[in-house]
Amino acid sequence: VAYESLLLGLFAIWQGDPAARGNQKRNEILLGYSRDGFHWHRPDRRPFIGIDESDEAWNWGNVQSAGGGCLVVGDKLCFYHSGWRDRATGPISTGAALLRRDGFASMDADRNGGTLTTRRVRFSGKRLFVNANVQGGELVAEVLDASGRVIAPFTRANCVPVTADATLAPVTWSGAADLAAVAGKPVRFRFHLESGSLYAFWVSEDASGASGGYIAAGGPGFSGPTDTVGAAALDAADAMSTKR
Repeated sequence: VAYESLLLGLFAIWQGDPAARGNQKRNEILLGYSRDGFHWHRPDRRPFIGIDESDEAWNWGNVQSAGGGCLVVGDKLCFYHSGWRDRATGPISTGAALLRRDGFASMDADRNGGTLTTRRVRFSGKRLFVNANVQGGELVAEVLDASGRVIAPFTRANCVPVTADATLAPVTWSGAADLAAVAGKPVRFRFHLESGSLYAFWVSEDASGASGGYIAAGGPGFSGPTDTVGAAALDAADAMSTKR
């Protein structure tokens, strides 16, 4: 399924002879991704959604994902999946696993800090956003030209620190209303992080933070297959939760 700029694969991996488990398959869901639809990568072979082998577990065996992969619900991803309960023919149940939006991987730094410099990117938007957890720490960014020199006023010193835990946080600089001055040019972003985790970054066309990326099976507040609404989807999910 298409999620943001990737194809996300939820693979049900069969892990042995079902006869050894009372004829119940041991299937667990593992993750993979592709950037072109042909070449797939699975750098982490741990179960993403696994089984539970305790006697009364509803997901004792045969865990498989539902069509569509996941829903984007506010600041979370919701993965519906099946599971069998007992060792013979026990009932089939449906469960939901929740993950932070973009929470598949992160770059982390302790209080000593860390720096991440991207490869060259070229964008048409104007506003930088991050998905990061920096409660108790901070994240700042700077913009570098193709030669690696910092472009004023997009310097580390001018950057307003991000200090919250948020899946959609704007990154701004004093002395610049937006990134229009470097749009369309090859640049690098350099992030400086202290005591936190950086999950994703993107450049949006406007202040809503809409990524323009794909949203898998969709979710509340979205109007099509891509994120064109940004923060409005967070509001829609909050409103739905309040109604419940």
